[in-house]
Amino acid sequence: MENKIIVKRYKVPEDLLMDILRILFGNNIKHKIIGIQERQNIVLLNVSFDLNYIKNGEAKENMEGILTDYCEYMKGLLGDTVLMLDEEEDDENEY
Repeated sequence: MENKIIVKRYKVPEDLLMDILRILFGNNIKHKIIGIQERQNIVLLNVSFDLNYIKNGEAKENMEGILTDYCEYMKGLLGDTVLMLDEEEDDENEY
């Protein structure tokens, strides 16, 4: 089985941080806090998803659904803040 690992970078508002961390810890998904934007109350987070496991894919969809819903709810207040930044395939385990 080929390893299908992707690393996504997220901006997580402090309002959602505990919910997102609960998903990550509950599914044993590797992640790393890479920064904090104090003025916007946002945590920058790298998350490594192993898509060979169904639970990782479901957790990814759940997290992104929460972030998308939050963006819709806060439309106009967040400005142009994009909470899901990028995606890259990762052959090495950097966590």
